[in-house]
Amino acid sequence: MEFLKSQKRFDFVYNGMPFEQLSFETRQQESDHQLITEYLFPDGLKITNIATKYENAFEWVNWLENLGSAPTGIISQLEDASVALPMDHEEPLAWTAFHPAFEEHTQVYAPSGSTWCFDEFNAFADRSADNRYQGHLYCGNTRRYATNGGRSSNKSAPFFHVHKGGKGYIFAIGWSGQWNCQITRRPNDVEVKTKIEDTHFRLLPGEKFRTSSFVVMPYAGSVREGQNQWRKLVKEHFSLVGRPGRDAYGPLCASIWGGMKTEDVIKRIHAIKKYELPFEYIWMDAGWYGIDTAPTPDEFEGDWGNHTGDWRVSPLIHSNNLKDVADAVHAAGMKFLLWFEPERVIKSTPLIQAHPEYFFLPPDEKEKNRLLNLGHEEAWEDCFKMLCTMIEETGIDFYRQDFNMEPLPHWRHNDREDRRGISEIKHINGLYRLWDALLSRFPHLMIDNCASGGRRIDIETLRRSIPLWRTDYCCPADYLVEGAQCHHLSFNQWMPFSGTGGGRPYDTYRIRSAYSPALTTNYTFSQRENFGDDGEKMAWLKERLEEYLKVRPLMTEDFYPLSQVSDRKDVWCASQFDRPSRGDGMLQFFRREDAPYETACYALCAIDPEKDYVFRDADDGREFMISGAELKEKGFSITMKEKRSSKLYFYYKK
Repeated sequence: MEFLKSQKRFDFVYNGMPFEQLSFETRQQESDHQLITEYLFPDGLKITNIATKYENAFEWVNWLENLGSAPTGIISQLEDASVALPMDHEEPLAWTAFHPAFEEHTQVYAPSGSTWCFDEFNAFADRSADNRYQGHLYCGNTRRYATNGGRSSNKSAPFFHVHKGGKGYIFAIGWSGQWNCQITRRPNDVEVKTKIEDTHFRLLPGEKFRTSSFVVMPYAGSVREGQNQWRKLVKEHFSLVGRPGRDAYGPLCASIWGGMKTEDVIKRIHAIKKYELPFEYIWMDAGWYGIDTAPTPDEFEGDWGNHTGDWRVSPLIHSNNLKDVADAVHAAGMKFLLWFEPERVIKSTPLIQAHPEYFFLPPDEKEKNRLLNLGHEEAWEDCFKMLCTMIEETGIDFYRQDFNMEPLPHWRHNDREDRRGISEIKHINGLYRLWDALLSRFPHLMIDNCASGGRRIDIETLRRSIPLWRTDYCCPADYLVEGAQCHHLSFNQWMPFSGTGGGRPYDTYRIRSAYSPALTTNYTFSQRENFGDDGEKMAWLKERLEEYLKVRPLMTEDFYPLSQVSDRKDVWCASQFDRPSRGDGMLQFFRREDAPYETACYALCAIDPEKDYVFRDADDGREFMISGAELKEKGFSITMKEKRSSKLYFYYKK
């Protein structure tokens, strides 16, 4: 608890006066794992800082409340985290003939967000520009970061890693809206300030809400070791996967277009059962809703998009409210995942006509998308009841929530000058409350977090959900497969559970490139494709899915990228998953289609030189043994004669 007690933790200005100059009463409660500090102000404002200590990390969140009978003063410049992280001394940068040694300066790894690019969630510390390493934070310098448009991992992701000389900190901002971060290198520490980007508000009498949370993990070791400690922290304390009553792993799904008629969906389910394909979930995507929505073969036809917000099942597509589909899924030994997008509503739908007060006024009346105000009590109740009814009556096991709009302009358009930030704050509080209430009501339920792909991934959404479709880069049926390999190297460093899709070609190289802690296949998706008519394809698919289920458990512990993030076609891509709890792991190698060299050698991680390692080729079952000493000295050498080919090796320590 000393780390928490030594930090101010948060900061703000009240009626123009800095926090440290204010008069207030302080109350504190302390236990082995929690420190609760209450700040009581004379006018009724109460701020409660709830700080939690984990084995090797700290978290806190602030709750603001007005206990008085009149509005509070103006709270502005609210920084939900204001901390000084001790770090080895660093002198100011001086111009010399040589670049400073890499390890002598502070490195900041700040991953990009979801941008439909190959390098999503990647962080460069050694990119050189303007005669400087762009990822170095020199003494006296400040770096500023922010997301874009009001979704937390749009453009930039709210995760950061600061490292120098074998020690560092990884921290995360817990806010699913518009966050802002400022990092300053001082001679003996790194100052971090994080916040909701624009706050300038009064609290009304009786009003209470939370703002952004902050998680920080100090560590000693290499950058890779720090990332694996972070993965372990997220897995153990910020994930539902593996919790009692919920799925032990990320799911293996077969996706189906929701606009496909019930009888055609059931044909696909029967084909899955006939060929004994080991899918765990049927994932039904959009297109199933709207009282007069017509059937469509795939997402590229029809007007289904104009019915978003009308969550009545279309009787023209599914005559029995999806119950026949869910029953067929469950009878085949699988579970049912269904797509929703409750926050975005098309202005012509019945809900807006009946309850315009449920929605934020749009910045432009011509805008067809309306944003449901989850901070509005009646709107929240109606949304919650609708979802509960669908989950209970249909038999939904996995709830998928998408979000295909930028909410920030709507929030800001609806704020008064003395209430800036309130629309966003209450909406995000309503989102957390919605997910928490669903998870409490349905102890089996899992939530899939999607926002045009992975544009709302943060520590608060991770603790309530799993991003099964971490990027829309993989939406095209034949997307550039090198991008998926790059995402494998980047996303897995920041979270132990996420998923993607493999496209539609029946191609081993492609589907292996998509192997992730969760996997969705699209072979069943479109009605234009006759899934199940080709026995050879089904045999190939069964073999690949069975291989994936052997791979998946090995992806849950430590991860080591063995190659750089690059979408060039003349290089190899390689990675290693290691499972210390069982002394085993997996290697993945991809020789891309223009790579001129047949043999590559990689330095493996987490190798014990005193042990021997047995490797098994996933393709032919061939086993061979290499001593840990040889692996440490010479690395792991692999030859692939064919271009655009892949290899998987399972290994265990003797």
